[in-house]
Amino acid sequence: MKKQIITTLLFAAGFALAEEQTANVTVEQEGAVVAANVAPAKPWYEEDRLFPRYESMVDSGIMPFLYFDSIYAANVDGGIETGDNFTAQTYAGVDLDLEKLIGWDSTIMKISMVNRQGNGIAGDVGGIYDPMCINGGPEGQVTWLYQFWLEKKFGDDWAVKLGRTSMDEDFANDDLYRYSLSTAINGPIRSMMLESPQIFSFPLALWGGRVKYSPNERHQFQLGAYQINDTIWSDYVPGTDWSINSGDGVTFMAQYDWTPEMMERPSRLYLGIADSVYEYTDFDGGTTDNLFRLYGHFDFEVIDRLSLFCFGAYTPQDETAKVPLQISGGANWKGLIPGREDDRTMLFATYGKISDAYGQYVTMGDVDAEMVYELGHRVQIIPSFYIQPSVQYIVDPGGGTNGDIDNALVLGAWIGASF
Repeated sequence: MKKQIITTLLFAAGFALAEEQTANVTVEQEGAVVAANVAPAKPWYEEDRLFPRYESMVDSGIMPFLYFDSIYAANVDGGIETGDNFTAQTYAGVDLDLEKLIGWDSTIMKISMVNRQGNGIAGDVGGIYDPMCINGGPEGQVTWLYQFWLEKKFGDDWAVKLGRTSMDEDFANDDLYRYSLSTAINGPIRSMMLESPQIFSFPLALWGGRVKYSPNERHQFQLGAYQINDTIWSDYVPGTDWSINSGDGVTFMAQYDWTPEMMERPSRLYLGIADSVYEYTDFDGGTTDNLFRLYGHFDFEVIDRLSLFCFGAYTPQDETAKVPLQISGGANWKGLIPGREDDRTMLFATYGKISDAYGQYVTMGDVDAEMVYELGHRVQIIPSFYIQPSVQYIVDPGGGTNGDIDNALVLGAWIGASF
C-alpha cells in the first residue's frame, strides 16, 4: 500500500515538473516571438529629431516640433564695406489632428511661433537680396506668432485652408529653394516681396486662405486670397496684431501644379499669377491700384539624386515693382561625395533686373541688374543636425542703385537642428 502511495506521489510530482517546464518553454517562446516583432529602438544619433515624439501624443493627434537655425556670414571683399554678423532663429509649434482630438473629420490645425535675432550683413553688401535668409529686423530681435490656421479636406480631391498664414506655404515655393543662404533663392520668388510687396513669406503671416483641388496625383489647382498691407514691414511687428484695416488690400493668387515623370524621372512644373488690389505708391510719386505678376517654376531629376531647377517672375509695371524681372536657377545633388549619401551639394544663380523707373527715382541715371551666385555643401552630421558652409559672389550689388560699388564676396555657414 505504501509502495503504491509513493509511486503515485512521484508520478504526480514528475507530471507537475514537466508541466512547469513546458509552461516555461512556452513563455520563453512567446517572449521570443514578441521580441522578434518589436523593432529595436534607434540610437539618438540616428533619429531625425533629438527629442522623440511620444507615441501616445501622436496617437492622440498632438505632434509638437522645434527647429533651431543659425547663420554666420562675412562680407570679406567688395560691396559697401566689409563686415560680419550672426543671426539665429527658433521655430516651434504643434500640428493638431482634430479628427483624433475632438472628432472633426479630416481637419488639421497648425499653431507656431518664430523668434529671430541678429541684423545680418545686407547693409554691408548693399544688394537688393539679403545674403542671410534669417534676419531679426531693424531692432535685431523679433518674435512672431506665426501660423494659426485650420485645413479641412472634402473627400479625396478638395481641401480648404483658412487663418493666419503666409503665401509661400502653398504658392510660389519649392523645397529645393530652402538650401540657399541668400534670399535670392530661399523662400518664395523674392522679387514679389521687394519695395511694393505682393506676397509674404515665412515667418510673416496675415489673414488668408486657399482652396486646393487635386483630381489626381499629377495635377493640382489652387486659388487663394490674402490680406496685404505695409504694416508688416514696419519696426513694430507684433505678430499678434490680427486687425484688418480699411486701407488693407488683397492679393489673389492662382497656381497650377503638374508633377509628371519625364523619361521615367520625377519632375515638377508650376505656373501662377499674383494680382494685388492695393494702393501702391509709384516711384514717381503717383499711385497704382493693381499690381499683376506672372511666375513659374520647373525642376527635373536628370540622374539619380541630381535635380536641376529654374524659376522666374515678371511684371510689366516697372513704375511700381523694384525688380520687374527675376530669373533664378540651381542644382541640388544628394550624395555627390562617396560615403556621404545624405549630404547635399548645391549651386545657385539669380538675375534680378532693376526697374528703370526705380533707377531714375534713386540715382537719376541708368541702372542694370544684380546677379548672385552661391555654392554650398550641406554636411548631414546626423539626421537631426547639419552644417552648411557657403560662398556667395554678388555681381554689381544693388544693380547701380547704390552707386558704382565692387562685386562682393560673402563667406558663410548655416547650422540647423530639429528637436
